[in-house]
Amino acid sequence: MDVLIVDDDAITRFALCAALEEWGFIPVVAENADQALEKLATETTPHLLIIDWSMPGMSGPDLCKHIREREDGQFFYILMLTGKEGNEAIIEAMEAGADDFLSKPFDHRVLKVRIAAGSRIVRLEQTLNQLASRDALTQCWNRRMIDELFANSIAESTRKHSAFSLMVLDIDHFKAVNDTYGHAAGDTALKHMVNILNINLREYDQVGRYGGEEFVVLLPATDQNEAWGVAERIRSAIQFQPTILGDNRKIDLTVSIGIAEFDRNRDANQSAFFERADKALYTAKQTGRNRIVSSN
Repeated sequence: MDVLIVDDDAITRFALCAALEEWGFIPVVAENADQALEKLATETTPHLLIIDWSMPGMSGPDLCKHIREREDGQFFYILMLTGKEGNEAIIEAMEAGADDFLSKPFDHRVLKVRIAAGSRIVRLEQTLNQLASRDALTQCWNRRMIDELFANSIAESTRKHSAFSLMVLDIDHFKAVNDTYGHAAGDTALKHMVNILNINLREYDQVGRYGGEEFVVLLPATDQNEAWGVAERIRSAIQFQPTILGDNRKIDLTVSIGIAEFDRNRDANQSAFFERADKALYTAKQTGRNRIVSSN
């Protein structure tokens, strides 16, 4: 686990880095609050922080307040280090948003158990977030999370003036799969399909289960023609890679896919954009299934 150290004193930073490495953590260093905020804006944001109280510019308590005012929903466990002592200092640190407090000079044994406790809380929070954002069966994003990522992708496409395409997929005749093979086999088929999706998509594409046998795929930096190529690769893979059950029975699946590219002039909001892709999916269903239809 990465641990962000925010301290303007080089000797303290060195001592903390050496201790954290000895205990199996990866130290990330910032000399002041501005550098810390830059570190917290990266994709590999540390979620366990050791912040010094007294620093030039923004103080440790002010940095805590700034972090707690973030609206991105990320969890941070903050340990405040200070030369101050007494209940008033502890109260001020906690009211600013610190989770724990340690006076300097600190005993390394005490720091070790405090960091261990903080890391357990961070891991628990990450586990809870995982459970809250993933579909329990397929482990792709659930509807709440894919909607959030969907909104973020639209915002990024608008900001960067970049292409962004959406795919809506639905397994053909899925009710017949459940009726013929049973719901457990249907669950296996859903997991198999998500596995095929993950294999055939890029790392930055996103897959979410929208409900039942319907899935949404977000394709950033992808125009409609490129999205068609991705969709055809997925459609073909699903058709020719059957689900294998535990008793070696095979379930042949096909999917219908609707595609739309985000159009800032046509799509007034997220719902309008999704509706175009969903209508294309409906057309694919109505015109024979196992096919791809692009939105006009």
